[in-house]
Amino acid sequence: MAISLRQDKWLLAGGLFVLLGSLFCAYQFYASWKTSRTVTLPVPDCDLRRGPCVSRLPSGEKIELHIRPTHMPVLTSVQLEVKTGIPVKKMYINFKGAEMNMGEFRSALLPHKEGSYSAQTILPTCIQDNMVWHAVVQIEAGNMRYSAPFVLINQRPST
Repeated sequence: MAISLRQDKWLLAGGLFVLLGSLFCAYQFYASWKTSRTVTLPVPDCDLRRGPCVSRLPSGEKIELHIRPTHMPVLTSVQLEVKTGIPVKKMYINFKGAEMNMGEFRSALLPHKEGSYSAQTILPTCIQDNMVWHAVVQIEAGNMRYSAPFVLINQRPST
């Protein structure tokens, strides 16, 4: 069956429209990917038993990490809370054992109240009395990405 000249024009116009739309979407994705910057913050010196761990952005804003209970018991649910004044699109926290390969655990922190994000997680068991964890709070805010690392120690409470 032969395609008429009129149908051929519509087919060509439709193909051109799809091609231009695809190019536009690819450009938008590339532009947003190219312009997003990642800022990795320094590791603060902190002890959860004395208070929250605090990391500061170059702008002066704080990222506060609270974990309850503060001794971070293994195989027990722990409450994570991050407080910050920056507008957040997405926030995650990754846990990884520093001295022992326990795998990597990622939890999404969800809005709890204004400027506060929370999640619950369970840390795996360890045969050592003290376990050092690297926790990294990942924040997507506009075209910026912030990576706030923390070094945490969970200790078995003395009996």
